[in-house]
Amino acid sequence: MSRLIPRELIPITLWDEKQALMKLPSQLVSIWKVLLEKNGLLDKAITQAPEGFEGGRSKEDTDNHFAWRFSGSSARVILTILDPKQDLYEISDVFTQFFSGNRIFLADLPCGSGAASLSILSVYCELRTQGLIPREPLEVVIVGGELSEFAQSYARDGLSNLIVELEKQAIFIEFEIMDWDVCDPFSNAELIKCLTLKSQGCSAKVLMLANFSGFLQKENKWVDASKQIDELFRHNLGESSIALWIEPKRNDVTKSGGFMQRLLVWFKKKFSSISSIDAKSYESSVEVCHPLIDGVFRSNLTVVRFDLPQRKQ
Repeated sequence: MSRLIPRELIPITLWDEKQALMKLPSQLVSIWKVLLEKNGLLDKAITQAPEGFEGGRSKEDTDNHFAWRFSGSSARVILTILDPKQDLYEISDVFTQFFSGNRIFLADLPCGSGAASLSILSVYCELRTQGLIPREPLEVVIVGGELSEFAQSYARDGLSNLIVELEKQAIFIEFEIMDWDVCDPFSNAELIKCLTLKSQGCSAKVLMLANFSGFLQKENKWVDASKQIDELFRHNLGESSIALWIEPKRNDVTKSGGFMQRLLVWFKKKFSSISSIDAKSYESSVEVCHPLIDGVFRSNLTVVRFDLPQRKQ
């Protein structure tokens, strides 16, 4: 099947075909290093994280997550976009279609320290730099929702620091990072108000949910959160609208009865009245050059693509 960006055309700055190694974009790595150094976390980032570390709301947990998990979170998003192993063909092309030009809306939930938004923007900045995508004006409106105020700060700083490089490639962004508690219906209502306002005038909408299973499943928050997630999906209904849910490929996520299967069952039950809805799950994995040390790490992901057309009247 023909791809908008065929595997053989992915630039060496992002994918080393001979060694089968993916690389994080230099723009993303530079910003991460700046923020690590600014916050005294560079030495920690080159050490190995304790087994099973997940992070949390506190300053210490947020800092640890930013040092130890940011590169992995970014790699999963980049793998979804580039798909060098050609496992995600129905997702990779959608990214390129949406982020090639015009005015696009991106809801990044939960945004954490900004890994998803920063990764998407950095990849398309690099693809334009390497001449793979024409430098048509692209406006990206981002709303990020996040529970940790410390993670919010990292996301704002990261996006602010990327603006100059993006504008060199005719990519212009505006963003708002706000408090969001998925278990609180009032907090969710405020988020949806912001999504509604900010998405006006956009030609396409992307609802990106990433690295959420630990909170929803391990902390048993799904029951409290499901109504709010339902509202977010219903808000995103419309032509040229898509939702993507990216998670690490772990047994508790991918096994029978695991998080992704439960998610698909929930989605089909909630939206079964719209006959044209669709949801498909994909998996992929790749070795990634560690951006800070001489070494590699493995990125394993599972991703669900939800097509969200508006109900026909």
